[in-house]
Amino acid sequence: MSEVTTERTLGPRVQDLLNDLLQRFDKRRQELMLLREPRRDRLMNGEVDHLPDTVHVRTTEWRVDPLPEALQERRVELLGGCTRSELINGLNAGAKSYIADLWNLTAGDAWSVVRAHRVLERAARLELAYLDPNEGRIRANPKSPTRLMVAPRPLHVLETSVLVADEPVPAALFDMAMLAVHCAPALIERQGGLYLYLRDVQGHLEARLWAQLFDELEQHLGMQRGSIRATVMIDSIAGALEADEILFELMHHAAGLSMDPQGYAADHISLFRGAEVPVFPDRETIGLNAPFLRALGLHTIGICHRRGCHAIGAPSFVLPPREVGRVKADYLEMLADKDRESTDGYDGTIVVHEDTVNPAMVEFNKNMARANQLFYQRNDGIKPVDLITRPEGSITVESLVSTIRTVLRVLVYRWQGNAWVVQGGRLHDRSSLRLALRLLWQWNHAKQGIITATKLDIHEDLLRYLVRKEADKMFTDGDARTKGLAAQAVSLTLDLVFAHEVPLEPQA
Repeated sequence: MSEVTTERTLGPRVQDLLNDLLQRFDKRRQELMLLREPRRDRLMNGEVDHLPDTVHVRTTEWRVDPLPEALQERRVELLGGCTRSELINGLNAGAKSYIADLWNLTAGDAWSVVRAHRVLERAARLELAYLDPNEGRIRANPKSPTRLMVAPRPLHVLETSVLVADEPVPAALFDMAMLAVHCAPALIERQGGLYLYLRDVQGHLEARLWAQLFDELEQHLGMQRGSIRATVMIDSIAGALEADEILFELMHHAAGLSMDPQGYAADHISLFRGAEVPVFPDRETIGLNAPFLRALGLHTIGICHRRGCHAIGAPSFVLPPREVGRVKADYLEMLADKDRESTDGYDGTIVVHEDTVNPAMVEFNKNMARANQLFYQRNDGIKPVDLITRPEGSITVESLVSTIRTVLRVLVYRWQGNAWVVQGGRLHDRSSLRLALRLLWQWNHAKQGIITATKLDIHEDLLRYLVRKEADKMFTDGDARTKGLAAQAVSLTLDLVFAHEVPLEPQA
């Protein structure tokens, strides 16, 4: 195999480990990516059910390896990016864990990824500082009890800046090699393990590959078995149907399950579509009480506690009020979600802004007296059909415009190197972009894509007019480069929304 080539010197330890991982796991990774399509085809054709071949896994009693003492209490975890300031603020915010997301909240260009890994290496040792223009030098608290967790990129993503035999390497293998060499020793010493969040795990065979990868890394570095622990973010219907099996495969490395509601809703749209299919309502009304998300949440708690690991509530992307004394309805709804999560039996939850850590902590402290709620066993009888019962509601002009603005703003900002944007009191990331695009696509292609109040059809001419109008309004004061990117965003948005096939992830 050719030596790893890249603009940045990875160092011989990373190069050697990455080459080993490629030889052992890349062929199987490619096979698993091909196996996704027949599984998704069966779901699209109505075969929404658990796998018959794994019934023994779902019906027999077994538990994952006991969680390490250092990971018993999670309560509130803060999700964010991997820049210096994000990591410092995250580690100082008082959350039980800070989740540094290399996928949804990190820009995908090579410079951003390399910078993220460099910063993570120092964050693992709590040796980070930056200069704030107003507050001066700010550093990570060297005595911070907050765990550092990392969300590596999914299996399907390629790292184009690192080539082997002139081919880009899988981003997941690159991320894990970097983390294992540069971060794992310090994190094991400080917090007892390398703790991860895994995205886009669409079945137990993919979970098995991750488990084998973790085994290899632990052996390579001389770690104790189970030093690497992973919480799987359920963001696909296939993953939800195989939640038991995913934990079984990760038995020595499982920390729990959580869910990405926006990713899950986007996956629903991509699977169950057609001109006659009912459409989703306004994006803002697809809350955690939506039938399929409520079922998924209860399903997750029941499985996790039966198997001896944590159920972590969905991330809340609502930001704190800007003005003292003026609290918006969506912020109050976020607090109600956290209260309900704790009473439902979750062991913790996720927020995305440091100023929402303490409010979420208050809601969990009210209802969760112990470190976790693993003792609380649920048996809600969730059926496969419950996991796909779509939400009902209206489509408004306001939400249509807001969805268009989200797509345009995220695209332009990501092309400028920013991983997320703020709009309408919420943070929007890669999952938000995917859901927004697929909602627009669905409303345009389905017969029921109609503004509820006026019965106005959401057709191509209307979308073309609104997309161009909103781009002009949003970026009229931008410089020449920003206006050029806005024009590209308009063109790409219209191409994706008008295309026959459901939009895939844009390279933004």
